[in-house]
Amino acid sequence: MDGNKKMALLGSAPIPKALLALGIPTMIGMLIHALYNLVDTYFVGGLGTDQMGAVTVAFPLGQIVVGLGLLFGNGAAAYLSRLLGRGDKDTANKVASTAIYSGVSIGAIVILFSVIFLEPILKQAGAIESVMPYGNHLHPHLYRVLYFQRVQCHYEQHRFQ
Repeated sequence: MDGNKKMALLGSAPIPKALLALGIPTMIGMLIHALYNLVDTYFVGGLGTDQMGAVTVAFPLGQIVVGLGLLFGNGAAAYLSRLLGRGDKDTANKVASTAIYSGVSIGAIVILFSVIFLEPILKQAGAIESVMPYGNHLHPHLYRVLYFQRVQCHYEQHRFQ
């Protein structure tokens, strides 16, 4: 969808049509994410309780990283909507750039600190000694994926701007 069609959809289309056009892709994305977590849990659960424990302590840390992407994405999207509604495209471009660079930078810093302080974070999250080796093995791989997932969540909020 090009820029003019997006503006027409948001500005003059009937509200139900606009909600469906904007909401269905988001719902599909959320459904795929939920199915991924369900399938992942099924297969990891088959490996054993310690491996499942590693995933259990990893999940909240991953949600913090993704939450940062949503924080910057949602905040910027609300402001961008108002700016574009006023027709102020120059300021909107600056706000979008600032939000993207800020979100990516903060996400990278949080991931870096999480990797550096992984053992204390895992212990605080409830990892016991038998889970710790699996958590230490899982987290580097998880953060590589989560960084890009966080960026995707951030950009998802800007797709219609």
